[in-house]
Amino acid sequence: MNHFSIDRPQSVSQARNDFLTRGNVEQGSIAEAIERSWRRCLANGVNANSPSNLEVITAQELALKREQNRQLLSLALPEMETLNEQIAHTRNIVILTDDQGVILNSLGGHHLLREEQRIALSPGASWREDHRGTNAIGTVLIEQSAMTVQGAEHFMAYHHSLSCSAVPIFGAKNQLIATLDVSNDSNTSQQHTLALVKMSAQMIENRLFLASHQSDIVLHFHARPEFIGTLWEGVAMFSEAGQLVATNRSGQFQLSLNSQNSQTVDFENIFDIPLASLLRQMNGADKLIVPLRLNNGARLYVKVETLHKQQQSSVATREVKRASAANLDLLNSGDAKVAHAIQQVKKVLNRDIPILIQGETGVGKELFARAIHEASPQHKGPWIAVNCAALPEGLIEAELFGYEEGAFTGAKRKGSAGKIEQADGGTLFLDEIGDMPLALQARLLRVLQERKVTPLGSTKSIPVNFALVSATNQKLKEKVESGEFRSDLYYRLNGLSVALPALRDRTDLQALIDVILQVEQTSDINISPKVMGIFKTHPWPGNIRQLHNVLRTALALADGEEVAETHLTQDFIDELQDLNLGNVLRPKIAASQTLALEDLAEDAIRSTMQQHAGNVSAVARQLGISRNTLYRKLKLIGLIS
Repeated sequence: MNHFSIDRPQSVSQARNDFLTRGNVEQGSIAEAIERSWRRCLANGVNANSPSNLEVITAQELALKREQNRQLLSLALPEMETLNEQIAHTRNIVILTDDQGVILNSLGGHHLLREEQRIALSPGASWREDHRGTNAIGTVLIEQSAMTVQGAEHFMAYHHSLSCSAVPIFGAKNQLIATLDVSNDSNTSQQHTLALVKMSAQMIENRLFLASHQSDIVLHFHARPEFIGTLWEGVAMFSEAGQLVATNRSGQFQLSLNSQNSQTVDFENIFDIPLASLLRQMNGADKLIVPLRLNNGARLYVKVETLHKQQQSSVATREVKRASAANLDLLNSGDAKVAHAIQQVKKVLNRDIPILIQGETGVGKELFARAIHEASPQHKGPWIAVNCAALPEGLIEAELFGYEEGAFTGAKRKGSAGKIEQADGGTLFLDEIGDMPLALQARLLRVLQERKVTPLGSTKSIPVNFALVSATNQKLKEKVESGEFRSDLYYRLNGLSVALPALRDRTDLQALIDVILQVEQTSDINISPKVMGIFKTHPWPGNIRQLHNVLRTALALADGEEVAETHLTQDFIDELQDLNLGNVLRPKIAASQTLALEDLAEDAIRSTMQQHAGNVSAVARQLGISRNTLYRKLKLIGLIS
């Protein structure tokens, strides 16, 4: 949709007059697609100024067309209803047509339109361009791309009172089968209508694609894992033998395929591992999201859906390496503390008990929380994650509780559902809950007690039902004692508290490294004994997140060779040297009664403080001393007052 200045209606009207009188328009005064349509209208003999001769098929013909498009109508109706809800209280009509421009179904405020508009936008009416002139439905069928036609952009003056936004809908074989349109009075057109219609049309296409093919294995994928399960995901279907059955349009784009070459492609032509290897990696867990590399080196995140459990079990083996993904069993990689946490969680999964996950930054709290959701009875419901520390205090209330129409200046017309309402039927994950402002803690507590949420600006409470998982890297008990966190909310969140150990305290380092290698698709790469020795003695202040980042970079630098010390980054080496300096301080102090700690440690303390940007906890941990001792030394050397 092109955007014009505020005097656009006058300029379009002038352009139309110029075109009708002189046969051309000033360059840039109208969209190129509109000009092409006007020229087609002239060639087809469409009368620009006479009233439209409404073409409406008979009731019998309409019934036949609806029967021929039964699947389309059935799959499109939920998206049409959702779209209609989004644009309610306006003079909008949501319209679905067939590939000839005949309206099959329409929803919305017909009663708000004038009689001639209402008839023209009812089922059975035809909007072919060669009969009705330039219009969104008919012109989109020819241009095969989304567009908005407003006011004087319509070739026939009779339609200048309308504003229409239409999007083509393509079938499972990429054939044009329909259009989805929103039409309204040109005086009430909405700025974002076309974007809403595009999203609804994409959802209809995805529904059609999944309903039109049968296969053994379905891959849902995207370059960003959070887009899996959304309308932007790619979908590819494969036979048990690995033959590509079909891909949706988003999938063809992401895999660099087209409708012709996708007919003779198999899994190994696309990805750098065989399909059987992927299925062994999944080990029967068909909800996991794992990274895969294309043969061109690009990485996608993939969720595998195996539709035949018999085939699934035939490829599973007990010796298979674990995959890194949100699955409790796969996260149990050998550490006793982690195993105990998983065992406790499994006992309360179906008992409506809130779970609080505690642990340092980087220990994998969000991944553990997602694994809880995937193992819970709510796993088919939504997963809604909120980082309480990442949202500005002025927005977190609206983000959590939502807001009603008119609650904020410039807010969406119909308001917005909050994260709590969105989590209904699924899991709400409150990350960094310790950073939630005190003022909001009371509102959250009320929601948890009453299981109802009231959006900002509303007096109506909405019932909600969700599993609650929270996480924090802070000591909430201490915050309760200091008055920074409500005790009643703390006990409401703390139905079951599980603590994830820091990486330096875990006994499964080798297993974690194996998992990371598998995630990075580098299971065949060796790590030298010297590097493994470094990894085993390092305190890992950044925990698993730091380990993963260090390994990912080292693997890239090794470029397929054994990971050696030369492949570790300079930052990591510097951190290691500071650590070694801290470690040698203690034996030297013990050996020499005359050497003061202040004289020996000052340089190490200054260097480590600089390395950790003043993070006292991290510095104390690396130097192997208590925080109180470190504070005392910092005062002595003048770094704090």
